[in-house]
Amino acid sequence: MTEKESSWNELSHRLEALGLKLKLHFEQAGEGGEAKETLDKLKKGVQDAFDAAGNAVKDDAVRTDVKEAGRLFADAVGETLNRLGDAVKRKAD
Repeated sequence: MTEKESSWNELSHRLEALGLKLKLHFEQAGEGGEAKETLDKLKKGVQDAFDAAGNAVKDDAVRTDVKEAGRLFADAVGETLNRLGDAVKRKAD
């Protein structure tokens, strides 16, 4: 199993565990069948989204776009942190 597959599997397991916890909270709140139906719809939607994401990562063009988006995100966060650092320095002076 590759590192990417392992990460997706870990995320899947954690979301599944979160879903079970949410289900228990709904049941404790007394929502009964309506909560189960809502959670089932949510589960189906999340599963569909992850299936689509799993298929998309096999597409070279999608992987390239994701890498670029990640790079741009990191650049934007870095620039924001630099501005924040500059502002803190100015206030300290």
